[in-house]
Amino acid sequence: MSDSYEEFRDRVARIYDAKGNKKPMRASRSQISVDHDGYVVIRSARRGPQVPWTGILMLAVAFFGVKGAVMSRLGPDFYGAQAQRLEPASVLEQVGAWTMRPDPVSRWVAAQINSLS
Repeated sequence: MSDSYEEFRDRVARIYDAKGNKKPMRASRSQISVDHDGYVVIRSARRGPQVPWTGILMLAVAFFGVKGAVMSRLGPDFYGAQAQRLEPASVLEQVGAWTMRPDPVSRWVAAQINSLS
């Protein structure tokens, strides 16, 4: 590393020692970046919970993909009849029947899978 960067790290370490914060700079949740003038800028990390949108989107794609694949394999009529068979049962099975109902996204996925065969 360059000497100026080492000096900078030493200054930051002294600041942390003066504040009584014994965490090293890499262990903190701060963001380090270099601005357009070449200055190193340390910003604190965002507070609060962050929503994992990518994971939620991947879960939805997988759900509709599997549902469409099953609908494609069984056929929409048989699939709909099996989903309706669960409706007069317990609350848990009613929730399952509600999620298994044929919807436009699943029908489209099933049509795409059928067009490949």
